[in-house]
Amino acid sequence: MPVVRSWSFGFLTAVLSIGCSSEIERGPIMGSDVGTASRPRGSSDTATAGGATTGSIPANACETGASWGARGDFVLERSSPGDEFAETVTALIRRSDLPPVAVSSHMDPNCVWRVAFSAADGGESTGTRHPTTFTPMLRHPAGLWTAAPQSAGWLRIIDGSSRAVWIPVIEITGSATYGEASCASLSAVRASATIPSSAAGLSMMTAGGERTGRELMASEPSAHGWDVRFTFSADIAR
Repeated sequence: MPVVRSWSFGFLTAVLSIGCSSEIERGPIMGSDVGTASRPRGSSDTATAGGATTGSIPANACETGASWGARGDFVLERSSPGDEFAETVTALIRRSDLPPVAVSSHMDPNCVWRVAFSAADGGESTGTRHPTTFTPMLRHPAGLWTAAPQSAGWLRIIDGSSRAVWIPVIEITGSATYGEASCASLSAVRASATIPSSAAGLSMMTAGGERTGRELMASEPSAHGWDVRFTFSADIAR
């Protein structure tokens, strides 16, 4: 997936440093509940899904950390005509009101913006069951994109038996365009990732019965796993 990189590093550094002071707004760092999208149907920098943040909405998400939950338009792109996995996962996601993934950003104490493409861990308050890494983020008034691959994240789906299935994703790169002037939404979110081969045995209830990831995939995994791409729009978590 092509990622815009036309802005010089020096300019981006200046943009990222604007407004950075001793009072750092870290924003929601993968809280224990990312929230439901308002329109559900229509580096080594490691962070776990702790530090819940629900309730208040940043006055301007362009200037502070935020978390945007995917709407129901999430699409996992098919890698081939016989790719049942993408079709099955997309269909399950569209049956649920729970965002399968979120885009979460914050500024760290070193004045560097970081981002993660991952579902928030609602399983426990410490978020240790599904830890997520953040990666440096390039930020422009029009949008954001990853400056380096994010090493680990998750997609969360609710299968046909109402069971949460957590699909690990690695080597994630992504970009998004800010919506309103206050960045209350994201449009044209695009991400590429790899589902590791270790997820081949993940089981989910589908319209055709219980199936594993390997059974649904149209091909054998590479040395790293299966490459996937997904698109969606998102609303700030409420």
